[in-house]
Parts: sequence; C-alpha cells; structure tokens
Amino acid sequence: MMYHAAARVRKVHRRTGCGRHRSHMSETQSGGDSLPKETRKRGRKVFRWIGIGLLSIVLGLLGWDVATFDRGAWQRDFEALEVAMAKEYANLDWMVEHRGVDLAKLDRDTRASLGGAFTRVQAFLALRRFVRTFQDPHFKLTGGAGRPSAPPSDNGAAPPAPVASCTAAGYEARPVDSRFPFKKMPGFTAVHEAPFPAGVAGELGVIRIAHFGEDKYLATCEAVFTTGLDEDALRAGVRAKLQEALQTAIGALRDRGAKRLLVDLTGNGGGTEWVSEAVPLFTGGTLRRSKARIVSPSCDRTPVWKGEKVCSIFGEPPGTAMLEGKNVWKGPLFVLVDRGTGSASEDFVAWLKDNHTATILGARTAGAGCGYVNGGGRVQLREIGFEVRMPNCARFLADGTNEVEGIAPDVALPLDKSDGEKITALTAAIAATRD
Repeated sequence: MMYHAAARVRKVHRRTGCGRHRSHMSETQSGGDSLPKETRKRGRKVFRWIGIGLLSIVLGLLGWDVATFDRGAWQRDFEALEVAMAKEYANLDWMVEHRGVDLAKLDRDTRASLGGAFTRVQAFLALRRFVRTFQDPHFKLTGGAGRPSAPPSDNGAAPPAPVASCTAAGYEARPVDSRFPFKKMPGFTAVHEAPFPAGVAGELGVIRIAHFGEDKYLATCEAVFTTGLDEDALRAGVRAKLQEALQTAIGALRDRGAKRLLVDLTGNGGGTEWVSEAVPLFTGGTLRRSKARIVSPSCDRTPVWKGEKVCSIFGEPPGTAMLEGKNVWKGPLFVLVDRGTGSASEDFVAWLKDNHTATILGARTAGAGCGYVNGGGRVQLREIGFEVRMPNCARFLADGTNEVEGIAPDVALPLDKSDGEKITALTAAIAATRD
C-alpha cells in the first residue's frame, strides 16, 4: 500500500513538473514571438512614413510643375521645330507621300495637346508623340542642348589642336562578336580575331563587321596613336589600320580554302563614311548608285503643315556615285542583316544589292537610311531645354525606295528561331545559290 502511494506521489510530481516545464516553454515561445511582431510593427510604421514622405515630395513637385509651367514656351518651341523641319528634315515629303502622314492633322493634334497641357510632363509627352509619329531612327528628341555642329573651316584659322588620347577623342571599345551562332556550325574554325572576327566552315568563309564607326575600335586607335595627332589625322590613321585588318581577315579566309564569303552585319547600327572605303574590298567591279540627296528647298515650305503643296525639300536631282572595286575578294558574296542593321550599314548593303554583287540574307534592315551630313539638322528648343536632330540627306535604292523604309533581304531567314534552325536555314539559303 505504501509502495503504491509513493508511486502515485512520484507520478503526480512528474506530471506537475512536466506541466510546469510545458508552461515555461510556452511562455518562452510566446515571449520570443512577441519580439518579431513588435519589429514588424515598427518596420511597417517606418515604411508608412517613407511612403508618406515620397508622396509628399511627388505632390510637391507636381505642384511646382503646375505653378511654374510655361505653356507658351512649349508652343513657341514647337513652332520653331516645324519651321526647321519644313526645310531641313530630308524624309518629310516621303513620310507624307508614301507613309500617309497627315501633317495638317498632326499639327492640329499636337497644338491642341500642348494647349491643354498643365504640366511639363504632359507637354513632353505631346512632343514625343509628334516625333515618334515619323518612326525615323535618325529623327529624335534628346534631353538638353546638344553640341552645335562645327562651323566651316577658315583658311586663316589656327591649326587644329592635337588630341590628348584616344579616349579623349571619343574612341571607345565596343563588342565585336557576332549575334549569329556561327561557332556552332559543323566544322567551324576561327582564323582571325578582333577587330574583324572571321572563320571558315567548309568552303564558306564568315567575317564579322560589328561597326562602321572607326570610333568604336579603341584598341585600333591606341595602336596608331602618337603624340601630336589632331582628330582628323587620328581618324585617317584608324581607318587605314582598319582597312588593313579587314584585308588581312579576308586573305586569311581565302588562304584557308573559303570559296564563298558571308559578311555578317547583324546589329551593325552604322557609323561614318568609312563604309565607302570598306565596300570596294568585296568586289572587283565598278559599282554605281545614285548619290545621296541633300536638303536644298527653293521655296518657303512652312505651308506644308497646312496640307498645302510646296516645292521639293531637295534641289536638283543628284548625279551618280561610283566605287571602284579593289578585288580583295573575288568569289560569291553574301551579306547577313537584321533589324539592327542600319544607317551606314544600309549604305553597304545598298551598294552591293543594287549592283547585284551580293545576295542579301536575313531580315529587313532598320530603316535608318542616310543620316547627318556636316552635323545634320539640329533644332535647339532653348526655352524648354531640348534638342531635335533630323537627317538632312536621303538615300534611295535603284527602285526608288527611300532607305528609311529598310532594305528587304533577297532571302528571308528565321533569325528569331533556335540556333539549330537558324544554321539550317542559312546553310540551305547559301546552298540554293550555288553556281
């Protein structure tokens, strides 16, 4: 009896002790949970106050914008823009005649939007819509006043100052690798590195020209830079070095047995007139095409914004431009292009396409066309602090199409597909043109 009673007491004590332990653990856990809850509460308060502060700033800026907005300044600058466009925007007539842009309606709509604007944001959006209506990569609105174009040289002016370095002259290192997966082609072997990567796959040679602006090849610039060179002399030296490298790459492909050559211009957004030196390396014949047309109206064209007929934005019809081939490459030629191929690259394509010297593969080009001759057209919107740049030249293909419409390939390729599909399509396109 005494044994059972003692056992019961020990059981009671064990249960009581366990109960106290569980109670203690519960209190500890409860206390531990309360700390994160307090922290979360404080965090929510901090974020709430931050949100209130940001909202106050936004409302304050909006109030300041409304209070200081000068609608008249935007309207006056817009009128100045239209006057400049009427006589300096090379593609204006094309946009009306071939894209159906209704200038009178566009003028009315933009004026109405500016007249109903109460903030700079509203006015800016109206002006941006106006510019974007033309869908011209060379016609663009930029923030801030840009650098004015250089005045014509004067024989009595001081000689140009030497540049301190390539970077000081604006040269930069840009990637030169291809977008297209050539390295996955069966048997592809690299034979030349930057600035013009090249390789062979069987009898096909591939050469990549990533840029037609010499200022995108910093390493080449640094290889020719010497103290005392001015910008013009440095530019000439870089171009000569690039031409040498391009000829070397073509020669390396030829020496490795390439019988057909593909020039990869995908993503090449253009550059300078250096393109006219590069084109002749890929042919042995004489190339001809119409010269670029430069704006030179013979009348006041501002009534064009009322839908009235005015004189052409161009002067006399241009003559014929010619390039003599250098015969560095003599075999069948292909050029690969895409929506990123524009401006000077389209000039490269047009020379070869119009003269039936190359087969163009890929997708329609960007439609940038001719750009800025001697700085192009520039309108300083001084009152509102913006600048509008516009092309003052236009190039036309043999069929009369403005390059601003882009250049269609002779053979379209599925450049948005998998690497395998792209390679298969490219191989088939080249095989189909085999002599």
